[in-house]
Amino acid sequence: MGLFRFILFFLAFFLLFRFLGIFFRIKSSGRKQRNYTRQQSAQQPNPQPESQEDRILEYQKKNFEATDVEDADFEELKN
Repeated sequence: MGLFRFILFFLAFFLLFRFLGIFFRIKSSGRKQRNYTRQQSAQQPNPQPESQEDRILEYQKKNFEATDVEDADFEELKN
């Protein structure tokens, strides 16, 4: 009878803590979602470059960042 009570007690606390964990996780994720939408609405769109030179530099920068890196071939030097 003592073992049955222990298992029942353990199971009750396990379910209680699991429920509380799920409850607080859902509650905090809703708060994060609200903060994220506020940040998105508060952000200003990126300003466009003013001159043609700025636009060209911005394009080259994006093009450079998007290129794939190629492996270099190394030759072994023998003494």
